[in-house]
Amino acid sequence: MTFQGLILGVVSIVLCRAEVDTAPQRKVVELGGNVTLSCVLTGSYEILQVTLQKKTIGEKHENLATYSTRKGVTLHPSYKDRLNFTRLSLNDTDITLWRVKIQDEGCYLCLFNTFPHGAIPRDTCLTVYEQLRGSLHYIVSEGNLTATCFAYAWPLPVISWIVPNVEGERTDEVTPHLNGTVSVTSKLYVNSSTSLFGQELICRVRHMEKDTDYRVRVKDGWRFPIPGLLAIVALVFILLVLIMSAMYWRRRRKKQGGSRTS
Repeated sequence: MTFQGLILGVVSIVLCRAEVDTAPQRKVVELGGNVTLSCVLTGSYEILQVTLQKKTIGEKHENLATYSTRKGVTLHPSYKDRLNFTRLSLNDTDITLWRVKIQDEGCYLCLFNTFPHGAIPRDTCLTVYEQLRGSLHYIVSEGNLTATCFAYAWPLPVISWIVPNVEGERTDEVTPHLNGTVSVTSKLYVNSSTSLFGQELICRVRHMEKDTDYRVRVKDGWRFPIPGLLAIVALVFILLVLIMSAMYWRRRRKKQGGSRTS
């Protein structure tokens, strides 16, 4: 290996090491759960203080928790009942957040105050999710079909329809909830339901990079051609007439028989 190649190899190793050290953590937690954020700084540094900040729009970030051997632990008042240090070590600190809210989602900054290098930042990002809940049903009225797909989750679920060889119109409505979650209601309108009898409707919901299918089959029981329906009505009517006639003649014979006896 040439001297130049050796130098390039060393530089590559140093750059890779720096990239690993500065790569942000990524944590995923379910809404209402607990999560631990770790502030880790490798290398030989004299660390005076470590601070966890919530990144906000702009240059000024919000201090949530601070630890130093001289001043101890300081917590932001609005987080005192939900956040605290669970491991105290200036170069390897754990900070646990309980009863996570959707508002906690975002990126955080571990800020290490060192001497004589000054402030060294390390990023960690948090994704909050709510499990998907969904449903699919349909109704048929006057030969027209309306299918409704409902999805509740966080992050925002995305609905798509898979309908065989049928064109229809759809409307979507997104409803936000107080806890930060959202629900999506998608309705599919098909003007003539006869082409869907026996077919399967699929509502596909994409959430957290995963597809979930909700399925329902349009039942043939709804399909009654007009001539066939009229024939059934006529048969029922004839049957009722026959039953009523039989009851009438039976009563008349009993009455006649009673008259002869007396």
